[in-house]
Amino acid sequence: MRRFSSYGPLNTKSHYYAPRKELITKAFFQLIGENPEEGGHYITVWAPRQTGKSWLMQQILLKLQQEARFDVVVLSLESLKDEENVNDIINTIAEEIGDRLGKPFTGVHTQKQFQKLFKKGVLDKPLVLILDEFDALQKEAINAIVSAFRDIYNERLYEIDKPTEQKKYLLHSAALIGIRSVLGIENKKGSPFNVQRSLHIPNLTYDEVKGMFQWYEKESGQTIETEVIDRLFAETRGQPGLTCWFGEL
Repeated sequence: MRRFSSYGPLNTKSHYYAPRKELITKAFFQLIGENPEEGGHYITVWAPRQTGKSWLMQQILLKLQQEARFDVVVLSLESLKDEENVNDIINTIAEEIGDRLGKPFTGVHTQKQFQKLFKKGVLDKPLVLILDEFDALQKEAINAIVSAFRDIYNERLYEIDKPTEQKKYLLHSAALIGIRSVLGIENKKGSPFNVQRSLHIPNLTYDEVKGMFQWYEKESGQTIETEVIDRLFAETRGQPGLTCWFGEL
């Protein structure tokens, strides 16, 4: 029998969960692009903690891995939250990307060097890059990285006549995940990542909460009165972590 879990990403084989297929599909097609030949989008994914961001991206990753024309790299940057040296942050991220792709990306300390990693010839295939806990980085590092991404995105726009595999840069799409809508991107001259699309992860709907508890009822044989679900939803507003915590109780 399944169980409720309020800590860490859900396991769809052992936990109760809301499928959220529409949201997963929306994020997937933002990364792939309405027309994959032209490229995907560079997006931010944001929501408070314990709202299912990591689980959502895991489901998207499973779909992306079925697309053989793309390489997909997912990194968590939480370990860099206390690092203050921008050059070291950039170098660490570059090395981690290289490690996932089997490439020796070392000695990368500046925005320009970082940007060159995504050129055709350096990369073998169009890349979908997902950076979790991105807003854990200090502001200067965030600005340097997203400025590189914006330059790449704009460069690719000028090559509209070329398929994504033939463009100068092969960064097909990027997702920056955090708990703030602007991900700490601050710039007096405007956001250096103004090409982004923002994907907010909302709380569970009433029907999603009800569906999970009905699922539990069917498996456990325990009756959950409608008034209980109504009160739970009214108090938590569908916050996933709290909802599943009450489910655990």
